[in-house]
Amino acid sequence: RDGAITGQNIVEGDVLIGLPSSGIHSNGFSLVRKVLELCGADLRAACPFDPTHPTRDILRMEESESDISLGEVLLNPTRIYVDPIVNLIDAARSGNSICNLDSIHGIAHITGGGLSNLLRLHPTQGYHISDPLDVPPEFSWIAEVGKVTNVEMHRTFNMGVGIIIIVAIDAVDAIEEWLADRLPGTRRIGLASGESHSVTHCDESVRFDHY
Repeated sequence: RDGAITGQNIVEGDVLIGLPSSGIHSNGFSLVRKVLELCGADLRAACPFDPTHPTRDILRMEESESDISLGEVLLNPTRIYVDPIVNLIDAARSGNSICNLDSIHGIAHITGGGLSNLLRLHPTQGYHISDPLDVPPEFSWIAEVGKVTNVEMHRTFNMGVGIIIIVAIDAVDAIEEWLADRLPGTRRIGLASGESHSVTHCDESVRFDHY
């Protein structure tokens, strides 16, 4: 319909804005279970790493003054992005000074498949992640304990970014500030890089050519 955000308007030089995740969300638990089997970690025991991260809180399963458990970290509820995204779109449609709706070129939910989800937005466009969001500590623990490669981590998990919004470069400052006010930690992480239909990353081992 008129005003729909389909991803077809994405062009080289558009800016990728990342919204931080609250943890693993709901994807990759087959791999998580395998890692737990390999290391024999107790989900009820105190988390074996510092679970703090500046853009999220851990929801406790019960009122407790004990240390946060590994299970509480791995099962931290999925962050829901409806409010900031719908509010942004509504503000743009209403003629609010944030931006025009046609400045928002694409929205990708970073679920199973990780960053390769970007490739579903446009048939030819490529993307480069030059400044990724900080990775929550449970991902580093999974990679270390399970000996999981960085590319496999990025294909399986969100690695700290739950949603990517792709916007026109002339609107990025206003949109980035508006979103960051509502979800701290939100910031630009890369660019649409031209018609390669691939996702590249500042870690050169991370590259996706298909979803």
